[in-house]
Amino acid sequence: METLFNDGVTPKKFYKFVWPSVLMMIVIALYYGIDSILVSNLAGETALAALSIAYPVQGLMWGVSVMFAAGSSAIVAINMGEGDQDKANERFSLVCVLSILMGIAFTAANFIFMDQIIDFLGATDALKQNCYDFLNIFAWSYPAAFVGLIFEYYIRIEGDPGFTLFLYLFNGFVHLAVAYICIGPMDMGISGAAYGNLAGLVVMAVIGWLYFIIKKTKLKFRRFRYHAGFVGHCFVNGSSELVTEASAGITTFFFNIVVIDLAGEVGVAAVSIVLNVHYLFISLHLGFIMGVAPLLSYYYGAKDYDKVNIFIRYSRNFILVASVAGAVLCLAFANVIVMAFESPGTELYDIALEGTRLLSIALLMCGFNVYASGFFTAYGNGIISALISTSRALVMVIAGMYLLAWLFGITGVWLTLTFAEVTTMGLTFGMLIKYKSVYNYKL
Repeated sequence: METLFNDGVTPKKFYKFVWPSVLMMIVIALYYGIDSILVSNLAGETALAALSIAYPVQGLMWGVSVMFAAGSSAIVAINMGEGDQDKANERFSLVCVLSILMGIAFTAANFIFMDQIIDFLGATDALKQNCYDFLNIFAWSYPAAFVGLIFEYYIRIEGDPGFTLFLYLFNGFVHLAVAYICIGPMDMGISGAAYGNLAGLVVMAVIGWLYFIIKKTKLKFRRFRYHAGFVGHCFVNGSSELVTEASAGITTFFFNIVVIDLAGEVGVAAVSIVLNVHYLFISLHLGFIMGVAPLLSYYYGAKDYDKVNIFIRYSRNFILVASVAGAVLCLAFANVIVMAFESPGTELYDIALEGTRLLSIALLMCGFNVYASGFFTAYGNGIISALISTSRALVMVIAGMYLLAWLFGITGVWLTLTFAEVTTMGLTFGMLIKYKSVYNYKL
């Protein structure tokens, strides 16, 4: 990475490094959205609602895995920027082993507490069997998901974001191909979606492992010792990513609980559609900060603050343009987007259409909050990062949901995400101003 900007930072070089991460996250959002479209069109409305009910389990798993990957990779990137490659290698090896062990622990917990989990998530009698069918298969993917995500983050630290894009494109192709065959021709229902997830994640983990075995990488597998302080720092530093990912599952749980009282199981299916659309648009910002973060971490570690400030300036311009464009596209093409999941003229279509249109307001502001959270993670300040994520993705969502649903019914539910982004903006800009002198950056 140290050679990428030897001749100075230009927009072309900057976006060439960042765009694969942006495209990668859009691809991820697309294939999860297509997954839901396949379930909706080939397995039916009830299966789609069950997918939404089971999602909090996935959200928690992804939250812990992203927390460990993002938190540890930022620290290791700083070590590399400081020139301590031996420490970076040892920590990388420790992280890989721990990620597999955490995945195994999640799989075991899933099977031990399956009944209690499904009851807690509020599955109705009509949805329970579908939830069982999905989770009984998807749980086997947890170890591959954990270590695959580690490889993806650390490949980006190697300065090869293009390969991470290839990794997810191949993952997505396998995921969707297996899911389509299993849900469609093999008529396996929601189980087919689980098999698609499993296949894609295993492929990603294997290819990621081969990357570090075959290629001449700076990061190498080495013998290591367990360092409790480093592991604890990883969890704290990545805590905002835990909040971002896990809160998606937690808030989906609350969305389901509130909406099932207002609109029944069809409302839960509408939640699945709207949150899929939300993830698609927000993935642009998630991918962007994912691409910028290694640059911030590395050059902050190298004390090259001039380059860091150029990265921040380019980032500000991107967020402004992307936020407006995303909001306009969501509003203008809301009907086309919802039609991919459900045909016009149904109750599900009407509810989801209203939610998608109102979502466009939140998209105007979410980019600044998402960027700020990832920004502080890149500097190793997981506490501030977590405060921002907790506000926009959890606390204010839940508070706004109950308040606005009480005031405006189902319309209030769809305004919840806007409420959360607006109330978090003050915190975001306050923290960015407060830490300017600490990290030597300019806004």
